[in-house]
Amino acid sequence: MQLPNPPKLVRFMFRHMVNGIAIGCTTVLVAIWTDFLGLGTKLATDHSGIATFLLFYQASLTFGGVSMAIAIMNLGEDDD
Repeated sequence: MQLPNPPKLVRFMFRHMVNGIAIGCTTVLVAIWTDFLGLGTKLATDHSGIATFLLFYQASLTFGGVSMAIAIMNLGEDDD
């Protein structure tokens, strides 16, 4: 069974959303790894993992939305 091919604009938006999610997750990982403002230390004491999940979720949602919005706003511009 072959899945239907999504329209070109849906693929365009999905590609930019995935790029933004990757940038958001990378930003959070760097902030945790470098212990920016004690973030890594505070997350290490949270044994449930909810804080880490929410941090990644919110960063992914924000960066993905911003990346998609920037791509949409640049659709009508020419490359002169």
